[in-house]
Amino acid sequence: MTSLDWAVVGLYAVLALGIGVYFTRRAGKNIESYFVGSRSLPWWAIGFSTVATFTSAGSSSAFTMLVYNGGLLGNWWWWIPWMIWMPLVAVIWSKFWRRLKIVSTAEFVEVRYGGRASGIFRSVAAVYFSLGWAVVLMAYVTGWLTKSVGPVLGWSNTAIILFAAAITLVYTLLGGLLGAVYSEVFQFAFFVLANIIFIPVVVHRLGGLGHVYQSVQQTAGAGFFRATPPGGAFTGLTILALVLQGLFFAASPAGGEGFTAQKFMSAKNEFHAQVGQLFNAFLSLVIRVIPFFFLGIVGVAAFPHASVAGEKVWGDLVKIFSPPGLKGLLVAGEFAAYQSAVSTEMNWGASYLINDLYKRQIRPGASDRHYVWAGRVATFGLLVIALLVARFLVKGMMAWFLFINNVMIAFILPLAWLRFFWWRLNIWGEIAALAGGLPLSYVIWFVFDFAHKPFWEGFLLLFGAGWIVIVAVTLITAPEKRETLVEFYRRCRPPGFWGEIAATISPEESQRMRRETWSDIYECALGVAFCTGVVAMTADLFGRHWTAGAAWCVVTVITFTLFCSRWSGKGIFRQLASPAPPNPHDPGQS
Repeated sequence: MTSLDWAVVGLYAVLALGIGVYFTRRAGKNIESYFVGSRSLPWWAIGFSTVATFTSAGSSSAFTMLVYNGGLLGNWWWWIPWMIWMPLVAVIWSKFWRRLKIVSTAEFVEVRYGGRASGIFRSVAAVYFSLGWAVVLMAYVTGWLTKSVGPVLGWSNTAIILFAAAITLVYTLLGGLLGAVYSEVFQFAFFVLANIIFIPVVVHRLGGLGHVYQSVQQTAGAGFFRATPPGGAFTGLTILALVLQGLFFAASPAGGEGFTAQKFMSAKNEFHAQVGQLFNAFLSLVIRVIPFFFLGIVGVAAFPHASVAGEKVWGDLVKIFSPPGLKGLLVAGEFAAYQSAVSTEMNWGASYLINDLYKRQIRPGASDRHYVWAGRVATFGLLVIALLVARFLVKGMMAWFLFINNVMIAFILPLAWLRFFWWRLNIWGEIAALAGGLPLSYVIWFVFDFAHKPFWEGFLLLFGAGWIVIVAVTLITAPEKRETLVEFYRRCRPPGFWGEIAATISPEESQRMRRETWSDIYECALGVAFCTGVVAMTADLFGRHWTAGAAWCVVTVITFTLFCSRWSGKGIFRQLASPAPPNPHDPGQS
Protein backbone atom coordinates (compact mmCIF):
# COMPACT_ATOMS: atom_id res chain seq x y z
CA MET A 1 0.00 0.00 0.00
CA THR A 2 1.48 3.34 -1.10
CA SER A 3 0.70 6.84 0.15
CA LEU A 4 -1.70 7.26 -2.78
CA ASP A 5 -3.56 4.12 -1.73
CA TRP A 6 -3.94 5.36 1.83
CA ALA A 7 -5.11 8.73 0.56
CA VAL A 8 -7.93 6.98 -1.34
CA VAL A 9 -8.89 4.98 1.76
CA GLY A 10 -8.85 8.18 3.83
CA LEU A 11 -11.05 10.04 1.34
CA TYR A 12 -13.58 7.22 1.44
CA ALA A 13 -13.63 7.27 5.27
CA VAL A 14 -14.28 11.03 5.31
CA LEU A 15 -17.17 10.71 2.84
CA ALA A 16 -18.74 7.82 4.78
CA LEU A 17 -18.49 9.71 8.07
CA GLY A 18 -19.92 12.82 6.44
CA ILE A 19 -23.10 10.99 5.48
CA GLY A 20 -23.57 9.73 9.03
CA VAL A 21 -23.06 13.21 10.48
CA TYR A 22 -25.55 14.69 8.01
CA PHE A 23 -28.34 12.43 9.28
CA THR A 24 -27.56 12.92 12.98
CA ARG A 25 -30.32 15.50 13.56
CA ARG A 26 -33.04 13.47 11.83
CA ALA A 27 -31.98 10.25 13.57
CA GLY A 28 -32.01 11.81 17.02
CA LYS A 29 -35.69 12.85 17.09
CA ASN A 30 -37.13 9.67 18.60
CA ILE A 31 -36.88 5.86 18.61
CA GLU A 32 -38.92 5.55 15.39
CA SER A 33 -36.69 7.98 13.53
CA TYR A 34 -33.57 6.16 14.77
CA PHE A 35 -34.66 2.60 13.98
CA VAL A 36 -37.15 2.93 11.08
CA GLY A 37 -36.21 6.34 9.65
CA SER A 38 -39.66 7.88 10.37
CA ARG A 39 -41.01 5.48 7.69
CA SER A 40 -39.72 7.70 4.89
CA LEU A 41 -37.60 5.41 2.67
CA PRO A 42 -38.26 5.50 -1.11
CA TRP A 43 -38.07 2.35 -3.22
CA TRP A 44 -34.67 3.06 -4.74
CA ALA A 45 -33.05 3.59 -1.32
CA ILE A 46 -34.59 0.34 -0.08
CA GLY A 47 -33.21 -1.51 -3.11
CA PHE A 48 -29.69 -0.10 -2.93
CA SER A 49 -29.37 -0.30 0.85
CA THR A 50 -30.66 -3.88 1.04
CA VAL A 51 -28.30 -5.18 -1.64
CA ALA A 52 -25.49 -3.27 0.07
CA THR A 53 -26.29 -5.04 3.34
CA PHE A 54 -26.22 -8.39 1.53
CA THR A 55 -22.95 -7.36 -0.16
CA SER A 56 -20.62 -7.56 2.79
CA ALA A 57 -16.83 -7.51 2.85
CA GLY A 58 -17.02 -11.25 2.27
CA SER A 59 -18.72 -10.85 -1.08
CA SER A 60 -15.55 -10.17 -3.07
CA SER A 61 -13.73 -13.12 -1.54
CA ALA A 62 -16.81 -15.38 -1.26
CA PHE A 63 -18.09 -14.96 -4.83
CA THR A 64 -14.56 -15.26 -6.21
CA MET A 65 -14.01 -18.35 -4.04
CA LEU A 66 -17.25 -19.99 -5.23
CA VAL A 67 -16.20 -19.66 -8.88
CA TYR A 68 -12.57 -20.59 -8.15
CA ASN A 69 -13.55 -23.73 -6.19
CA GLY A 70 -16.72 -24.79 -7.97
CA GLY A 71 -16.57 -23.31 -11.46
CA LEU A 72 -19.58 -21.51 -12.91
CA LEU A 73 -21.85 -23.79 -10.85
CA GLY A 74 -20.38 -22.44 -7.61
CA ASN A 75 -22.80 -19.54 -7.14
CA TRP A 76 -25.85 -21.78 -7.44
CA TRP A 77 -25.40 -22.61 -3.74
CA TRP A 78 -27.07 -19.31 -2.96
CA TRP A 79 -28.65 -18.53 -6.35
CA ILE A 80 -31.22 -21.35 -6.15
CA PRO A 81 -32.86 -20.27 -2.86
CA TRP A 82 -32.44 -16.56 -3.56
CA MET A 83 -34.08 -16.60 -6.99
CA ILE A 84 -37.14 -18.10 -5.26
CA TRP A 85 -37.41 -16.18 -2.00
CA MET A 86 -36.58 -12.73 -3.37
CA PRO A 87 -39.63 -12.44 -5.69
CA LEU A 88 -41.81 -13.96 -2.94
CA VAL A 89 -40.71 -11.14 -0.64
CA ALA A 90 -41.34 -8.53 -3.36
CA VAL A 91 -44.87 -9.74 -4.06
CA ILE A 92 -46.08 -10.91 -0.65
CA TRP A 93 -44.00 -10.39 2.47
CA SER A 94 -42.81 -6.84 1.88
CA LYS A 95 -46.41 -5.60 2.02
CA PHE A 96 -47.22 -7.86 5.00
CA TRP A 97 -44.43 -6.28 7.06
CA ARG A 98 -45.37 -2.75 6.03
CA ARG A 99 -49.04 -3.31 6.91
CA LEU A 100 -48.16 -4.43 10.46
CA LYS A 101 -46.55 -1.04 11.19
CA ILE A 102 -44.13 -2.32 13.83
CA VAL A 103 -40.58 -1.29 14.70
CA SER A 104 -38.88 -4.69 15.03
CA THR A 105 -39.66 -8.30 14.20
CA ALA A 106 -39.60 -9.24 17.89
CA GLU A 107 -42.61 -6.94 18.25
CA PHE A 108 -44.33 -9.25 15.75
CA VAL A 109 -44.44 -11.98 18.42
CA GLU A 110 -46.77 -9.93 20.62
CA VAL A 111 -48.92 -8.75 17.71
CA ARG A 112 -49.36 -12.29 16.33
CA TYR A 113 -49.96 -14.16 19.60
CA GLY A 114 -50.87 -11.78 22.43
CA GLY A 115 -51.18 -12.80 26.08
CA ARG A 116 -48.70 -12.83 28.93
CA ALA A 117 -46.47 -15.54 27.43
CA SER A 118 -45.96 -13.61 24.19
CA GLY A 119 -45.22 -10.41 26.10
CA ILE A 120 -42.51 -12.18 28.07
CA PHE A 121 -41.16 -14.00 25.04
CA ARG A 122 -41.01 -10.75 23.08
CA SER A 123 -38.27 -9.65 25.48
CA VAL A 124 -36.56 -13.05 25.26
CA ALA A 125 -36.73 -12.95 21.44
CA ALA A 126 -35.19 -9.48 21.51
CA VAL A 127 -32.13 -10.83 23.32
CA TYR A 128 -32.05 -13.93 21.11
CA PHE A 129 -32.16 -12.05 17.80
CA SER A 130 -29.72 -9.36 18.87
CA LEU A 131 -27.13 -11.39 20.79
CA GLY A 132 -27.66 -14.48 18.64
CA TRP A 133 -28.54 -13.72 15.05
CA ALA A 134 -27.23 -10.17 14.69
CA VAL A 135 -23.96 -10.94 16.48
CA VAL A 136 -23.34 -14.13 14.45
CA LEU A 137 -24.00 -12.32 11.16
CA MET A 138 -21.69 -9.44 12.08
CA ALA A 139 -18.99 -11.89 13.20
CA TYR A 140 -19.25 -13.78 9.89
CA VAL A 141 -18.91 -10.56 7.87
CA THR A 142 -15.95 -9.49 10.01
CA GLY A 143 -14.25 -12.84 9.49
CA TRP A 144 -14.52 -12.39 5.72
CA LEU A 145 -13.02 -8.91 5.94
CA THR A 146 -9.81 -10.30 7.42
CA LYS A 147 -9.57 -12.84 4.58
CA SER A 148 -10.12 -10.28 1.82
CA VAL A 149 -7.88 -7.38 2.85
CA GLY A 150 -5.44 -9.34 5.00
CA PRO A 151 -3.21 -10.40 2.06
CA VAL A 152 -3.20 -6.82 0.74
CA LEU A 153 -2.50 -4.92 3.95
CA GLY A 154 -0.34 -7.49 5.70
CA TRP A 155 -2.01 -6.56 9.00
CA SER A 156 -3.05 -8.87 11.80
CA ASN A 157 -6.70 -9.87 11.99
CA THR A 158 -7.11 -7.79 15.13
CA ALA A 159 -5.77 -4.63 13.51
CA ILE A 160 -8.06 -5.01 10.48
CA ILE A 161 -11.11 -5.61 12.67
CA LEU A 162 -10.48 -2.58 14.88
CA PHE A 163 -9.78 -0.21 11.98
CA ALA A 164 -12.95 -1.08 10.07
CA ALA A 165 -15.14 -1.24 13.16
CA ALA A 166 -14.11 2.21 14.34
CA ILE A 167 -15.34 3.96 11.19
CA THR A 168 -18.52 1.90 11.05
CA LEU A 169 -19.35 2.53 14.67
CA VAL A 170 -19.09 6.31 14.45
CA TYR A 171 -21.49 6.92 11.58
CA THR A 172 -23.93 4.21 12.69
CA LEU A 173 -24.13 5.69 16.19
CA LEU A 174 -24.71 9.14 14.74
CA GLY A 175 -27.05 8.47 11.85
CA GLY A 176 -29.27 5.57 12.91
CA LEU A 177 -31.12 3.76 10.13
CA LEU A 178 -31.14 6.76 7.77
CA GLY A 179 -27.41 7.22 8.13
CA ALA A 180 -26.89 3.50 7.49
CA VAL A 181 -29.24 3.40 4.47
CA TYR A 182 -27.90 6.42 2.58
CA SER A 183 -24.32 5.49 3.41
CA GLU A 184 -25.05 2.08 1.91
CA VAL A 185 -26.20 3.58 -1.40
CA PHE A 186 -22.83 5.31 -1.70
CA GLN A 187 -20.90 2.27 -0.42
CA PHE A 188 -22.48 -0.21 -2.83
CA ALA A 189 -21.72 1.98 -5.84
CA PHE A 190 -18.16 2.49 -4.58
CA PHE A 191 -17.65 -1.26 -4.03
CA VAL A 192 -18.95 -2.36 -7.45
CA LEU A 193 -17.14 0.39 -9.36
CA ALA A 194 -13.77 -0.45 -7.76
CA ASN A 195 -14.02 -4.12 -8.78
CA ILE A 196 -15.24 -3.33 -12.31
CA ILE A 197 -12.21 -1.07 -12.84
CA PHE A 198 -9.93 -3.87 -11.62
CA ILE A 199 -11.17 -6.45 -14.17
CA PRO A 200 -9.53 -5.08 -17.38
CA VAL A 201 -6.34 -4.37 -15.45
CA VAL A 202 -5.81 -7.94 -14.25
CA VAL A 203 -7.10 -9.49 -17.51
CA HIS A 204 -4.57 -7.40 -19.49
CA ARG A 205 -1.76 -8.45 -17.13
CA LEU A 206 -2.62 -12.11 -17.83
CA GLY A 207 -2.54 -11.75 -21.63
CA GLY A 208 -6.17 -10.96 -22.48
CA LEU A 209 -9.51 -12.65 -21.95
CA GLY A 210 -8.98 -15.28 -24.67
CA HIS A 211 -5.73 -16.40 -23.07
CA VAL A 212 -7.41 -16.50 -19.64
CA TYR A 213 -10.20 -18.79 -20.88
CA GLN A 214 -7.70 -21.02 -22.67
CA SER A 215 -5.58 -21.30 -19.54
CA VAL A 216 -8.60 -22.17 -17.38
CA GLN A 217 -9.69 -24.82 -19.92
CA GLN A 218 -6.27 -26.44 -19.68
CA THR A 219 -5.99 -26.14 -15.91
CA ALA A 220 -9.51 -26.93 -14.70
CA GLY A 221 -11.05 -28.76 -17.66
CA ALA A 222 -14.29 -28.23 -19.57
CA GLY A 223 -16.37 -29.07 -16.50
CA PHE A 224 -15.38 -25.72 -14.99
CA PHE A 225 -17.58 -23.95 -17.55
CA ARG A 226 -20.72 -26.01 -16.90
CA ALA A 227 -23.16 -23.19 -16.20
CA THR A 228 -26.43 -24.60 -14.81
CA PRO A 229 -27.42 -27.48 -12.49
CA PRO A 230 -27.66 -30.42 -12.21
CA GLY A 231 -24.02 -31.36 -12.10
CA GLY A 232 -21.10 -31.49 -9.71
CA ALA A 233 -22.26 -31.23 -6.11
CA PHE A 234 -25.78 -30.32 -7.24
CA THR A 235 -27.52 -33.69 -7.02
CA GLY A 236 -31.30 -34.03 -7.05
CA LEU A 237 -31.58 -34.04 -3.24
CA THR A 238 -29.29 -31.03 -2.91
CA ILE A 239 -31.38 -29.06 -5.42
CA LEU A 240 -34.56 -30.11 -3.56
CA ALA A 241 -33.11 -28.86 -0.28
CA LEU A 242 -32.17 -25.51 -1.83
CA VAL A 243 -35.60 -25.11 -3.46
CA LEU A 244 -37.32 -25.80 -0.11
CA GLN A 245 -35.11 -23.21 1.51
CA GLY A 246 -36.08 -20.67 -1.11
CA LEU A 247 -39.81 -21.31 -0.70
CA PHE A 248 -39.67 -20.76 3.07
CA PHE A 249 -36.77 -18.31 3.38
CA ALA A 250 -38.89 -15.31 2.43
CA ALA A 251 -40.16 -14.80 5.99
CA SER A 252 -37.27 -16.23 7.99
CA PRO A 253 -35.23 -14.15 10.47
CA ALA A 254 -32.31 -14.13 8.01
CA GLY A 255 -34.31 -13.44 4.84
CA GLY A 256 -37.66 -11.69 4.68
CA GLU A 257 -37.45 -10.73 8.34
CA GLY A 258 -34.61 -9.14 10.22
CA PHE A 259 -32.78 -6.28 8.59
CA THR A 260 -34.68 -6.69 5.31
CA ALA A 261 -38.03 -6.45 7.09
CA GLN A 262 -36.72 -3.37 8.91
CA LYS A 263 -36.30 -1.67 5.53
CA PHE A 264 -39.87 -2.57 4.52
CA MET A 265 -41.19 -1.22 7.84
CA SER A 266 -39.35 2.02 7.04
CA ALA A 267 -40.86 2.43 3.55
CA LYS A 268 -43.13 5.33 2.61
CA ASN A 269 -45.88 2.84 1.86
CA GLU A 270 -46.27 -0.82 0.91
CA PHE A 271 -45.72 -0.07 -2.79
CA HIS A 272 -42.30 1.46 -2.13
CA ALA A 273 -41.52 -1.68 -0.10
CA GLN A 274 -42.55 -3.99 -2.96
CA VAL A 275 -40.77 -2.15 -5.78
CA GLY A 276 -37.71 -1.65 -3.58
CA GLN A 277 -37.48 -5.42 -3.08
CA LEU A 278 -37.92 -6.08 -6.82
CA PHE A 279 -35.07 -3.65 -7.54
CA ASN A 280 -33.00 -5.31 -4.82
CA ALA A 281 -33.56 -8.74 -6.43
CA PHE A 282 -32.03 -7.63 -9.73
CA LEU A 283 -29.09 -5.91 -8.03
CA SER A 284 -28.44 -8.87 -5.71
CA LEU A 285 -28.76 -11.70 -8.19
CA VAL A 286 -26.90 -10.17 -11.13
CA ILE A 287 -25.23 -6.77 -10.82
CA ARG A 288 -23.16 -7.41 -7.71
CA VAL A 289 -22.04 -10.87 -8.93
CA ILE A 290 -20.76 -10.05 -12.42
CA PRO A 291 -17.32 -8.65 -11.42
CA PHE A 292 -16.55 -11.76 -9.39
CA PHE A 293 -17.39 -14.19 -12.16
CA PHE A 294 -14.59 -12.51 -14.08
CA LEU A 295 -12.25 -12.52 -11.08
CA GLY A 296 -13.01 -16.14 -10.19
CA ILE A 297 -12.15 -17.22 -13.74
CA VAL A 298 -9.06 -15.02 -13.70
CA GLY A 299 -8.08 -16.53 -10.33
CA VAL A 300 -7.88 -20.02 -11.85
CA ALA A 301 -5.65 -18.71 -14.64
CA ALA A 302 -3.41 -16.85 -12.19
CA PHE A 303 -3.31 -19.45 -9.42
CA PRO A 304 -3.84 -23.08 -10.51
CA HIS A 305 -6.02 -25.00 -8.08
CA ALA A 306 -4.47 -25.97 -4.74
CA SER A 307 -1.81 -23.27 -5.03
CA VAL A 308 -3.84 -20.83 -2.90
CA ALA A 309 -6.84 -21.12 -0.57
CA GLY A 310 -10.05 -20.16 -2.38
CA GLU A 311 -11.04 -17.64 0.29
CA LYS A 312 -7.80 -15.69 -0.33
CA VAL A 313 -7.85 -15.60 -4.14
CA TRP A 314 -9.41 -12.13 -4.39
CA GLY A 315 -6.93 -10.64 -1.92
CA ASP A 316 -3.95 -12.20 -3.67
CA LEU A 317 -5.14 -10.93 -7.06
CA VAL A 318 -5.36 -7.40 -5.65
CA LYS A 319 -1.99 -7.67 -3.93
CA ILE A 320 -0.15 -8.86 -7.06
CA PHE A 321 -1.93 -7.21 -9.99
CA SER A 322 -3.42 -3.87 -8.87
CA PRO A 323 -1.35 -0.69 -9.41
CA PRO A 324 -1.01 2.11 -6.81
CA GLY A 325 -4.22 4.06 -6.39
CA LEU A 326 -6.41 1.22 -7.65
CA LYS A 327 -5.22 -0.94 -4.76
CA GLY A 328 -6.39 1.72 -2.33
CA LEU A 329 -9.71 1.97 -4.20
CA LEU A 330 -10.24 -1.79 -3.89
CA VAL A 331 -9.35 -1.87 -0.19
CA ALA A 332 -11.67 1.08 0.42
CA GLY A 333 -14.37 -0.82 -1.49
CA GLU A 334 -13.96 -3.76 0.88
CA PHE A 335 -14.27 -1.48 3.89
CA ALA A 336 -17.35 0.05 2.26
CA ALA A 337 -18.92 -3.39 1.79
CA TYR A 338 -18.08 -4.33 5.38
CA GLN A 339 -19.56 -1.16 6.79
CA SER A 340 -22.71 -1.34 4.64
CA ALA A 341 -23.49 -4.79 6.07
CA VAL A 342 -22.45 -4.26 9.67
CA SER A 343 -24.05 -0.82 10.07
CA THR A 344 -27.49 -2.20 9.22
CA GLU A 345 -26.99 -5.32 11.36
CA MET A 346 -25.89 -3.19 14.35
CA ASN A 347 -28.93 -0.94 14.01
CA TRP A 348 -31.20 -3.96 13.52
CA GLY A 349 -29.84 -5.79 16.58
CA ALA A 350 -30.03 -2.68 18.77
CA SER A 351 -33.66 -2.10 17.72
CA TYR A 352 -34.58 -5.35 19.48
CA LEU A 353 -32.78 -4.49 22.69
CA ILE A 354 -34.27 -1.00 22.96
CA ASN A 355 -37.77 -1.30 21.48
CA ASP A 356 -38.58 -4.78 22.77
CA LEU A 357 -36.64 -5.02 26.04
CA TYR A 358 -35.27 -1.78 27.47
CA LYS A 359 -38.23 0.49 26.68
CA ARG A 360 -40.82 -2.06 27.82
CA GLN A 361 -39.18 -3.79 30.79
CA ILE A 362 -36.26 -1.78 32.11
CA ARG A 363 -36.92 1.95 31.60
CA PRO A 364 -40.50 2.65 30.45
CA GLY A 365 -41.64 6.24 30.17
CA ALA A 366 -38.25 7.84 29.49
CA SER A 367 -37.74 10.61 26.95
CA ASP A 368 -37.20 10.01 23.24
CA ARG A 369 -33.71 11.44 23.53
CA HIS A 370 -32.91 8.93 26.28
CA TYR A 371 -33.98 5.99 24.09
CA VAL A 372 -31.93 7.22 21.15
CA TRP A 373 -28.82 7.36 23.33
CA ALA A 374 -29.64 3.95 24.80
CA GLY A 375 -29.83 2.69 21.21
CA ARG A 376 -26.36 4.02 20.56
CA VAL A 377 -24.98 2.27 23.65
CA ALA A 378 -26.62 -1.01 22.57
CA THR A 379 -25.18 -0.61 19.07
CA PHE A 380 -21.68 -0.25 20.52
CA GLY A 381 -22.09 -3.27 22.79
CA LEU A 382 -23.30 -5.57 20.00
CA LEU A 383 -20.36 -4.66 17.79
CA VAL A 384 -17.85 -5.41 20.55
CA ILE A 385 -19.35 -8.86 21.13
CA ALA A 386 -19.41 -9.59 17.38
CA LEU A 387 -15.74 -8.64 17.02
CA LEU A 388 -14.78 -11.06 19.79
CA VAL A 389 -16.76 -13.88 18.16
CA ALA A 390 -15.13 -13.11 14.80
CA ARG A 391 -11.66 -13.08 16.30
CA PHE A 392 -11.89 -16.42 18.09
CA LEU A 393 -14.64 -18.56 16.50
CA VAL A 394 -15.12 -17.79 12.78
CA LYS A 395 -12.78 -20.08 10.86
CA GLY A 396 -13.12 -22.26 7.72
CA MET A 397 -15.02 -19.80 5.51
CA MET A 398 -16.67 -22.24 3.06
CA ALA A 399 -18.30 -24.10 5.95
CA TRP A 400 -19.39 -20.78 7.46
CA PHE A 401 -20.69 -19.58 4.08
CA LEU A 402 -23.08 -22.54 3.85
CA PHE A 403 -23.98 -22.27 7.54
CA ILE A 404 -24.92 -18.59 7.35
CA ASN A 405 -26.65 -18.73 3.96
CA ASN A 406 -28.36 -22.12 4.13
CA VAL A 407 -28.15 -24.04 7.40
CA MET A 408 -28.58 -21.55 10.23
CA ILE A 409 -32.26 -21.03 9.48
CA ALA A 410 -33.24 -24.58 8.41
CA PHE A 411 -34.91 -25.62 11.70
CA ILE A 412 -37.07 -22.50 11.99
CA LEU A 413 -38.06 -22.26 8.31
CA PRO A 414 -41.55 -23.77 8.86
CA LEU A 415 -42.38 -20.68 10.96
CA ALA A 416 -42.13 -18.60 7.79
CA TRP A 417 -45.41 -20.01 6.49
CA LEU A 418 -47.11 -21.17 9.67
CA ARG A 419 -47.04 -17.71 11.24
CA PHE A 420 -48.98 -16.18 8.37
CA PHE A 421 -50.93 -19.05 6.85
CA TRP A 422 -52.13 -21.18 9.81
CA TRP A 423 -54.31 -19.72 12.55
CA ARG A 424 -53.54 -22.57 14.99
CA LEU A 425 -49.82 -21.78 15.41
CA ASN A 426 -49.34 -20.43 18.93
CA ILE A 427 -46.63 -18.82 21.01
CA TRP A 428 -45.36 -22.20 22.28
CA GLY A 429 -44.67 -23.43 18.76
CA GLU A 430 -42.82 -20.17 18.13
CA ILE A 431 -40.79 -20.55 21.33
CA ALA A 432 -39.87 -24.16 20.52
CA ALA A 433 -38.57 -23.15 17.08
CA LEU A 434 -36.61 -20.07 18.08
CA ALA A 435 -35.17 -21.56 21.27
CA GLY A 436 -33.84 -24.63 19.50
CA GLY A 437 -33.05 -23.35 16.03
CA LEU A 438 -29.69 -21.59 16.25
CA PRO A 439 -27.94 -23.82 18.83
CA LEU A 440 -29.18 -27.04 17.21
CA SER A 441 -28.06 -25.83 13.77
CA TYR A 442 -24.58 -25.04 15.11
CA VAL A 443 -24.28 -28.42 16.81
CA ILE A 444 -25.46 -30.40 13.76
CA TRP A 445 -23.27 -28.49 11.31
CA PHE A 446 -20.04 -28.02 13.25
CA VAL A 447 -20.02 -30.35 16.29
CA PHE A 448 -21.50 -33.39 14.48
CA ASP A 449 -19.52 -32.33 11.39
CA PHE A 450 -22.35 -32.33 8.86
CA ALA A 451 -20.36 -29.54 7.17
CA HIS A 452 -18.23 -32.28 5.60
CA LYS A 453 -21.14 -34.47 4.50
CA PRO A 454 -23.47 -33.96 1.52
CA PHE A 455 -25.24 -30.64 2.09
CA TRP A 456 -28.76 -32.03 1.84
CA GLU A 457 -28.26 -34.38 4.80
CA GLY A 458 -27.78 -31.65 7.41
CA PHE A 459 -30.32 -29.29 5.87
CA LEU A 460 -33.18 -31.78 5.47
CA LEU A 461 -32.51 -33.21 8.95
CA LEU A 462 -32.95 -29.78 10.52
CA PHE A 463 -35.86 -28.78 8.25
CA GLY A 464 -37.82 -31.97 8.97
CA ALA A 465 -37.11 -31.77 12.70
CA GLY A 466 -38.39 -28.20 12.70
CA TRP A 467 -41.74 -29.22 11.23
CA ILE A 468 -42.19 -32.06 13.71
CA VAL A 469 -41.29 -30.01 16.79
CA ILE A 470 -43.24 -26.86 15.87
CA VAL A 471 -46.47 -28.62 14.88
CA ALA A 472 -46.33 -31.10 17.79
CA VAL A 473 -45.77 -28.41 20.43
CA THR A 474 -48.53 -26.26 18.90
CA LEU A 475 -51.12 -29.05 18.88
CA ILE A 476 -50.53 -30.13 22.49
CA THR A 477 -50.92 -26.57 23.79
CA ALA A 478 -53.89 -24.20 23.75
CA PRO A 479 -54.66 -21.95 20.75
CA GLU A 480 -54.33 -18.17 20.95
CA LYS A 481 -57.27 -15.97 21.90
CA ARG A 482 -59.72 -15.30 19.13
CA GLU A 483 -59.55 -11.50 19.61
CA THR A 484 -55.77 -11.48 19.07
CA LEU A 485 -56.04 -13.60 15.92
CA VAL A 486 -58.82 -11.41 14.52
CA GLU A 487 -56.80 -8.24 15.10
CA PHE A 488 -53.69 -9.71 13.44
CA TYR A 489 -55.74 -11.00 10.51
CA ARG A 490 -57.34 -7.62 9.92
CA ARG A 491 -54.01 -5.78 10.08
CA CYS A 492 -52.01 -8.17 7.90
CA ARG A 493 -54.73 -9.79 5.73
CA PRO A 494 -52.77 -13.01 5.00
CA PRO A 495 -54.18 -15.90 2.94
CA GLY A 496 -54.18 -19.50 4.08
CA PHE A 497 -55.91 -21.59 6.73
CA TRP A 498 -57.66 -19.12 9.03
CA GLY A 499 -60.91 -20.98 9.62
CA GLU A 500 -63.51 -18.99 11.53
CA ILE A 501 -61.16 -16.02 11.82
CA ALA A 502 -61.56 -15.35 8.09
CA ALA A 503 -65.33 -15.18 8.57
CA THR A 504 -64.98 -11.97 10.60
CA ILE A 505 -64.53 -9.86 7.46
CA SER A 506 -67.24 -8.97 4.96
CA PRO A 507 -67.94 -11.21 1.95
CA GLU A 508 -66.80 -8.39 -0.34
CA GLU A 509 -63.47 -8.08 1.49
CA SER A 510 -63.07 -11.86 1.52
CA GLN A 511 -63.61 -12.03 -2.23
CA ARG A 512 -61.12 -9.20 -2.79
CA MET A 513 -58.54 -11.05 -0.68
CA ARG A 514 -59.03 -14.27 -2.70
CA ARG A 515 -58.46 -12.34 -5.93
CA GLU A 516 -55.36 -10.75 -4.42
CA THR A 517 -54.04 -14.17 -3.31
CA TRP A 518 -54.38 -15.78 -6.75
CA SER A 519 -52.89 -12.68 -8.34
CA ASP A 520 -49.95 -12.86 -5.92
CA ILE A 521 -49.36 -16.55 -6.69
CA TYR A 522 -49.25 -15.86 -10.42
CA GLU A 523 -46.91 -12.89 -9.94
CA CYS A 524 -44.65 -14.95 -7.66
CA ALA A 525 -44.40 -17.58 -10.42
CA LEU A 526 -43.52 -14.87 -12.95
CA GLY A 527 -40.97 -13.41 -10.55
CA VAL A 528 -39.29 -16.77 -9.94
CA ALA A 529 -39.22 -17.46 -13.71
CA PHE A 530 -37.67 -14.04 -14.34
CA CYS A 531 -35.01 -14.48 -11.64
CA THR A 532 -34.22 -18.00 -12.87
CA GLY A 533 -33.89 -16.72 -16.42
CA VAL A 534 -31.62 -13.83 -15.56
CA VAL A 535 -29.19 -15.86 -13.42
CA ALA A 536 -29.07 -18.77 -15.88
CA MET A 537 -28.48 -16.32 -18.73
CA THR A 538 -25.64 -14.70 -16.78
CA ALA A 539 -23.96 -18.03 -16.05
CA ASP A 540 -24.37 -19.30 -19.64
CA LEU A 541 -22.89 -16.14 -21.14
CA PHE A 542 -19.81 -16.47 -18.91
CA GLY A 543 -19.56 -20.11 -19.98
CA ARG A 544 -19.85 -19.03 -23.63
CA HIS A 545 -22.92 -21.18 -24.14
CA TRP A 546 -24.44 -18.72 -26.59
CA THR A 547 -27.54 -20.69 -27.65
CA ALA A 548 -28.58 -21.50 -24.09
CA GLY A 549 -27.84 -17.91 -23.04
CA ALA A 550 -30.06 -16.56 -25.83
CA ALA A 551 -32.89 -18.91 -24.82
CA TRP A 552 -32.72 -17.79 -21.20
CA CYS A 553 -32.63 -14.18 -22.39
CA VAL A 554 -35.98 -14.73 -24.16
CA VAL A 555 -37.43 -16.23 -20.96
CA THR A 556 -36.15 -13.26 -18.97
CA VAL A 557 -37.61 -10.63 -21.29
CA ILE A 558 -41.03 -12.32 -21.56
CA THR A 559 -41.48 -12.93 -17.83
CA PHE A 560 -40.23 -9.48 -16.85
CA THR A 561 -42.58 -7.83 -19.36
CA LEU A 562 -45.56 -9.82 -18.06
CA PHE A 563 -44.65 -9.08 -14.45
CA CYS A 564 -44.26 -5.34 -14.99
CA SER A 565 -47.46 -5.12 -17.04
CA ARG A 566 -49.41 -6.64 -14.15
CA TRP A 567 -47.94 -4.25 -11.59
CA SER A 568 -48.47 -1.36 -13.97
CA GLY A 569 -52.10 -2.41 -14.41
CA LYS A 570 -52.53 -2.34 -10.64
CA GLY A 571 -51.11 1.18 -10.54
CA ILE A 572 -48.19 0.19 -8.32
CA PHE A 573 -45.54 2.09 -10.28
CA ARG A 574 -47.80 5.12 -10.65
CA GLN A 575 -48.59 5.17 -6.94
CA LEU A 576 -44.91 5.42 -6.00
CA ALA A 577 -45.21 9.16 -6.55
CA SER A 578 -48.22 9.46 -4.24
CA PRO A 579 -47.41 11.28 -0.97
CA ALA A 580 -50.57 9.93 0.65
CA PRO A 581 -51.39 6.29 1.33
CA PRO A 582 -52.80 5.07 -1.99
CA ASN A 583 -54.44 1.88 -0.66
CA PRO A 584 -57.40 2.54 1.67
CA HIS A 585 -57.36 -1.08 2.80
CA ASP A 586 -53.85 -0.83 4.20
CA PRO A 587 -53.85 0.17 7.87
CA GLY A 588 -50.06 0.03 7.91
CA GLN A 589 -49.50 2.97 5.58
CA SER A 590 -48.83 6.41 6.92
